[in-house]
Amino acid sequence: MQAWSQFYATIAAASAALLGLLYVAVSINAAAAVGPDQRVSYRLTEQAFQNYLAVLMIALLALFADISAVVFGWVALAATASWSAWVVIRFVQAMLERGERRAWVIALRRHFTSVIGFGMMLFAALWMALGRGPEYNWLAAATLVLLFSATTVSWELLTRIAKRQPADPPT
Repeated sequence: MQAWSQFYATIAAASAALLGLLYVAVSINAAAAVGPDQRVSYRLTEQAFQNYLAVLMIALLALFADISAVVFGWVALAATASWSAWVVIRFVQAMLERGERRAWVIALRRHFTSVIGFGMMLFAALWMALGRGPEYNWLAAATLVLLFSATTVSWELLTRIAKRQPADPPT
């Protein structure tokens, strides 16, 4: 893991910074982001937070001193499996909602990258947990997929929030 420490330190810092920015944006606009009438925005918020937290957790875990690939794999597998279950549930919920075809395609596109990222992470963690070898390349790729997915979802959330906010009156 020593060879990957700089990568994981960088990706941990990036995900923590983006998570903090998302937290501030949602806090300032809580009613528009997670209010009772904001089902889609709530799911966007949840998805972005979950992806950023997964990247941050894996990156911090990878920075543990002298952690073996097998131990890292088991811990990462346990954490990722629980998160992955919720990703699948959220994905199915989005697909089962009634709506126009365009909304269904948008939801599919939005969730697909998270499903792929968590799938890659599960594969890498399982492979390492079973002692089949360190899959640091797959794990690094999974964190990048989840980081980009979360950033894309965060942007979609922020544009939805901006469209709900009344424009400032001209001065």
